[in-house]
Order: sequence, then structure tokens, then C-alpha cells
Amino acid sequence: MTPSLDSLTRREPESQAAPRVPAWIIPVGLLACFALLFFALFRDRLLPAPDVSTATVLATASEETATTTNTSSGGSMLFQASGWIEPDPLPTKATALIDGVIDQVHVLEGQAVKQGEALATLIDSDAKLVLASAERSHKALESECTAHRAMVETLKKRLQGMATRITAAKTSEDEAEDRYSRIKDLKGAISAADVVSARLRYERERSLHLATQSEAAELEAEINRVNLETEAKADQIEVAAVAVDQAKLALSRTRIPSPITGRVLRLAAAPGQKKMLLMDDPDSSTIAVLYDPTKLQVRVDVPLADAAKLSVGQKAKVRCSLLPDTIFEGEVTRITGEADVQRNTLQAKVRIEKPTEQLRPEMLSRVEFMSGGSSVTTPAAAGALATWAPQEAVDGGSVWVCDPETKRVTKRAVQASSESREGMVRIADGLRPGEQVVLSPQGLREGQRVNPKLP
Repeated sequence: MTPSLDSLTRREPESQAAPRVPAWIIPVGLLACFALLFFALFRDRLLPAPDVSTATVLATASEETATTTNTSSGGSMLFQASGWIEPDPLPTKATALIDGVIDQVHVLEGQAVKQGEALATLIDSDAKLVLASAERSHKALESECTAHRAMVETLKKRLQGMATRITAAKTSEDEAEDRYSRIKDLKGAISAADVVSARLRYERERSLHLATQSEAAELEAEINRVNLETEAKADQIEVAAVAVDQAKLALSRTRIPSPITGRVLRLAAAPGQKKMLLMDDPDSSTIAVLYDPTKLQVRVDVPLADAAKLSVGQKAKVRCSLLPDTIFEGEVTRITGEADVQRNTLQAKVRIEKPTEQLRPEMLSRVEFMSGGSSVTTPAAAGALATWAPQEAVDGGSVWVCDPETKRVTKRAVQASSESREGMVRIADGLRPGEQVVLSPQGLREGQRVNPKLP
């Protein structure tokens, strides 16, 4: 049956009223999905990593070890490690204490020098002119001070003469006053002109007396002023004397002496080179680095597996490839306070008892650490090393371990014992020496990326 025209007309508005999906919804939806996926995959890299304090797990010799006695006089070798020779305890820098330009260098690398011997000299022309100017200024101030003292003496002489004038003026005033007092009541016997003349003379002599006293007061004030100026000049002379001493010191510092008796390890100066004292470069004012060849030590990197057998005062033997047939006696003087995480080593310093002239810093050496010839503590079993971690890193029965390569943390269950010392707790199981643990962990999650910082 064919639909009528009216029915087709009625259906057309219904089809036109149906909603249409906008064309921009599909790309926006795809972008939102990609953004959510990107955020889920790279969330840790997008968010800033929090700073956490970490510490290295240490290992020491366990108390549950067997003790064996070695009766040999030299002891037995516990372990050996490689190291490099260096000055003991530190190298010494010869530094220019003023800014300047190198004029001459008097030594070369490897040369033996004595304390006080000139290593280099700076151009001293400016320093000499400054000294001459300071001495002239000091001399001029001394001359001015001498002139002021002479002026004071002159003014004192004038003041003495002024005292005589005051006495004479006072006498003249008294004489005129006496004459006037005698004739002022004799008006009938003496003319009025004589009375007026006597009165005027008295007033004139009185004025001269007062003027003389005023001049004397002015002289006293002038003497006080010159005395104060003389004291000020004396202070200026002291300041000028200090300036002269400073100029002499600056001139003497153009000669850089050797601070010790030793050998030049490294030379950092050449003629015409500029040396600046107040610069960020630590070697901007260094002339040479020196060391005492009679005081040498070996910088040894000891593996953490052998660090438990290391102690201060321990005897050692040092061998150098330069002198393969010579064995040097040594002693452990100190152990550094921080281990090397990347090398998994702990650094120690071994002093060489009697070094020879042939030894030089940075020569490769081999150090044998001895037992000392008495009771030697050796592990009785494979687990004879005790593992120690900071107490603040242990949260209940777990710790957060930080991987130094990926910088991500993981929570690990550990078995902590009741034994503790110096803020460290002994870990029976769950940690290995050399691992990094997070101190005071708060708000961390498994696999989170952090920024570890060793104290």
C-alpha cells in the first residue's frame, strides 16, 4: 500500500528533530584518553621527587667470632688493597697575599726548597710608589704637627706680653680714675674743661684696659684651638704611620716565600701571569703546592667486605712498583667518615714510617694490612659480619631501601635485634652492607622516585 502524501509530511519533522553528535567530540575524547595514559605511565617523572635523607648500611666484625693467636712478631696479613701516595696529612699551598702580576719564578716542579726561600716575585713598581707616597704623607703631617707646636709656643709668648700690657693699662686706668675723682668736685677752683678732659681720659684708659683683656682672651682661645689641631694632627700621624706599615707589608708580599721546607709538588705560576686573591677560583692566588717528602701517606680504598678488619693504629706494609724490592712499614692513621657508594669502598689513610726520596705523590701502591702479631679476630662462619643500620631508619619491622641507580624506594621487612650502639641497631636479617636506607621515612609509597641525600 503506497503511503499518502500527508503521512510523509508528518514524518519529516520527526526525523529532523533527532540530536546529532558534534564532530569535535571524537578527537577530544582521543586526546583525553592519551593524556590519561601518558599521566599513568610517566606520573613519577612528571611529579617532583621528594628529598629524603639516606644512610649506608655498615658491617662490622661480629662478637661471635673465633679468636686465633698468631705468635709471629710481624703478624699475618688480613687483607690487601690498592692506594695512592699523597702528602701527610695535607699538601701546603704557597699563596700570593696581594693582587699582582708574576715578575719571576725562582723554582720548578720537583725542586727541593727551604722554608722562607723565594718561590716567585710580583712586579713591585706600584707597591714602591704607594710606599713612597705614604712616607711623604706621614712626613708632611709630622711637619704640620711641629709647626702647630711652634705656633702654640709663639702664642704663649704673646700671651705673656699681653699680661704686661694689661698691667700697664690697669695702672693708667687707676691713675686717670684717681685724677678724675679728685677734680670732679672742685668745680669752682678748676674749669669745667679740665673736669671733662679728666673724665674722658679716665674713660679712654678704662676702654684700653678692657680691650687689652679681650685680646688676651682671644689669645687663650687661639692657643686652645691650635692645641686641639695639634692633637688632631697627632692622630693623623698615627693613621699615616699605619698606612706606611701597610705599604711596607704590601711591598714585602711581592716576594712569595716557601711556607715549609719540602718539595714543589705542583707549580701554578708563570712570568706575566695575573694572581688575584679575592676570586672564586680556589687557585687564583696559588703560586705552588708543596709537600714534605719525609711525611707521606697512602690513600687506600678498602672494600666494604674487608672494612670490618680495619682499625686506627693497625700496622701495614706498603709496596710500590717503583721499588719492588722495598717494603715500607706503615700505620693506619685515620678512616674517613663516609663510604663511597659507587665503588662500595671505605677510604683509609696509611702513614709511611720512613719514606725515601724516590717516592712521589699519586704513585700507585699496594698496602697489606697486618694483624699485629697478637690475637687475630677472624670470622668463624660465613655470617660472622654484623650488619648495622641507623635506628631512625627502622620503622617497626621494616625499612625503606633506596636504589642509588634508579633512585626508587622499596619497603623491606627486616629482623632487628635488641643490640644497639651509637645510634645504630644491629640487623639480623633483611639488609646487606653497602645498601642505602631512608632515614625517618614518612609518606613514601612502594616504587616511588626520590632524591636521596647522604648526610
